[in-house]
Amino acid sequence: MIVFKGLTFADAYKDSIKFLLTDGIINNARGTTSKELLDVALVIEDPTQCLYENPVRSSQQKYIAAEFLWYYAGRNDVAFISKWAKFWEEIQNIDGTANSAYGNLIFTEKNEHAISQYQWAIQSLATDQNTRQAVLHFNKPKHQYSSNKDFVCTMYANLHIRQNKLYMSVFMRSNDAIWGTSTDVAFFCSLQMQILSHLKHFYPDLELGTYTHVANSYHVYDRHYDIATRLIAEEFKPVTLPPIVSDLIEIDGSQTDDFKTLFNLVTSASNDIILFQDGEDLIKWIYDKTYQPKL
Repeated sequence: MIVFKGLTFADAYKDSIKFLLTDGIINNARGTTSKELLDVALVIEDPTQCLYENPVRSSQQKYIAAEFLWYYAGRNDVAFISKWAKFWEEIQNIDGTANSAYGNLIFTEKNEHAISQYQWAIQSLATDQNTRQAVLHFNKPKHQYSSNKDFVCTMYANLHIRQNKLYMSVFMRSNDAIWGTSTDVAFFCSLQMQILSHLKHFYPDLELGTYTHVANSYHVYDRHYDIATRLIAEEFKPVTLPPIVSDLIEIDGSQTDDFKTLFNLVTSASNDIILFQDGEDLIKWIYDKTYQPKL
């Protein structure tokens, strides 16, 4: 395992790209050429600092906020998310859905016991803070068919409470270091923050532990060699994701009333106004990045 550890995502990410460009092995998979490292882990000591700014290419905050809307709404319709990124249209299913709709997989889908994966994870940790069973699955057997254009990259997430801290690890079968990693890390760190918010009902003094992002194939495509080289020549400035003051989802994975209000306002593009309390809040950040009122 090749480990890149930093206080912030920016620290670990820059080191990982630099090493990938110099030590990555050429791989030709599915008609593409890339430099690849096997079994890479990015360990972020402060998951709230999961965004970055760089003169060449920063975290795509507007798109990340749109993904948050889509994921936490538990939806899988490409018609919504493609407004912010057209590439989803290229990998959508015949019915207009996407397999990699992470929120739909862990918040909306329920098993034969009528439990969402998110609810399972929270209940497992709430029942036993030493549990090793708080897992969330993303890539599933139903995704294994030959014509699949969207074979989910994330395999599973694992959560632990140790030494009064909530630790989260996400395991990816494949991760595009330039287009994929920064958006994936942002969502999963926000998810860790949301889980912490719910678990504080059971453990009021619980704190945020590290976030670990493991990629079995960590790669940069040849078309991105230039931008990757220019990226590491510049400063990576850490950017903090606002805290979760108002929960986005309930413990069962359904949307909170605050999130429903936000989602309805953004999707209707009305001229209604949301009044926020003073201070930072992730819901307010999503609103600021995605809301476009009608002219």
